[in-house]
Amino acid sequence: MTTTTSTGFTAARAPGAHPLIGHVPALFRDPLPFLRSLAGHGDLVEIRLGPQRAMMVCSPGLFHQVLTDTRHFDKGGPLFDKLRWFLGDGLGSTPHEVHRRQRRQLQPAFRPDALSRYLEVMSEEARSAASGWQDGAVIEVEQHAYQLIARIITRTMFSVDGSSAAVAEIAAAYPEFHQGIGRHMRSPSRWLDRLPTPANRRFRQACSTVSREVDAAIEDRRREGTGTGHDLLALMIREGLSDREMRDQVVTMLTGGIGTSASALGWALFFLSRDPSLADAVAREARAVLPAGADPDRDVPDRDVLTRLDLARRVVTETLRYYPSAWFYSRTVTSPVELAGRALRPGTAILLSPYLIHHRPDLYPEPERFDVDRWSPARRAELSHGAYVPFGAGARKCIGDVYALTEITLAVAVIASCWRLEPLPGPVPRHLLEPRPWTVIHPAPLHLRLHRR
Repeated sequence: MTTTTSTGFTAARAPGAHPLIGHVPALFRDPLPFLRSLAGHGDLVEIRLGPQRAMMVCSPGLFHQVLTDTRHFDKGGPLFDKLRWFLGDGLGSTPHEVHRRQRRQLQPAFRPDALSRYLEVMSEEARSAASGWQDGAVIEVEQHAYQLIARIITRTMFSVDGSSAAVAEIAAAYPEFHQGIGRHMRSPSRWLDRLPTPANRRFRQACSTVSREVDAAIEDRRREGTGTGHDLLALMIREGLSDREMRDQVVTMLTGGIGTSASALGWALFFLSRDPSLADAVAREARAVLPAGADPDRDVPDRDVLTRLDLARRVVTETLRYYPSAWFYSRTVTSPVELAGRALRPGTAILLSPYLIHHRPDLYPEPERFDVDRWSPARRAELSHGAYVPFGAGARKCIGDVYALTEITLAVAVIASCWRLEPLPGPVPRHLLEPRPWTVIHPAPLHLRLHRR
């Protein structure tokens, strides 16, 4: 039943709950259609996760309220509790008061002047990745996206050159590390995570590799001193963080930055492969905007590159609308509060999904159509406030939002300027086009053929 409250929002209970297990089968077996269905029932919809009741936020207004009201809502809930087991006390998993202090400490690493320094690495790595491909070869897109993004983030955090062993080791280990976190977050029991299955063994090996390389990088930087370094490690040492605090922050940045950006880059290249005319237009724009001197690896884009790569940026913006990387997360009620007319007690789980918001047909006509023209100035101005939230909102909005947009847009532009990607001939089995929502919404293993422009 749906009820309209004095606030103008509607509250309801989602139909279809099973005895004992509630909506768990729908949420974990086929979550995206289930999420899309909820907005039709109300602005705040009660669902059941086994015996636990949780409130799913379905409107931009309530979404914004929950993420900006730190007095009544904080990090917590079933997804958060599992994630914290992996990330420790990093920026993405600490309560509000600790998060506020940590964000002040780390913010200088994501300011515009810092971003200008990172552009050289972003450009160099994107060009290196594109130049290493072979005409006519078939690539698995997300695998290459993982490698590229992992190298960019590792290098900008550690201030090392591209030949560093740490860069290569982390880039190689991170796909299994990130996918392992996703499997464990969805696992119904911790004891299943300890079984010596091949997947669990690969995950433990990846955890060992990441921990070893991060600890070694911290030790090396402490031995060398910070000097005038502007990377994340130097910044944290100057702020007086302990080795444990630094490790938690670095692993959080790697986890939050690599999988999300790699997924978005993989999807953006997928959408371009399905629209050759759009891909050609992105290529023309990139060739007109990006430096193309005698040594393009040393010709670095300036900080205004994101503005001038307008079409590539709109491809990325629409990609993050269609498949937002941070597609599902939770908060918990910390003190009694009323939301959409419902009185909520402390400990109540609040679920939020940018994917759900981005696929409301009243906000985005034909939401299942990939349309970069949604982000033309005129149409963007008509968009409701809070209707586009790929990086969250409020005090916990992703600290690396501009960094991520820049690295993905630059990668899309560089790759499109060098290569035309096309699907393999013949019909693609439907299951290969189905997204795989884990920690992020991954594309299924997607193979595309390369043709040099």
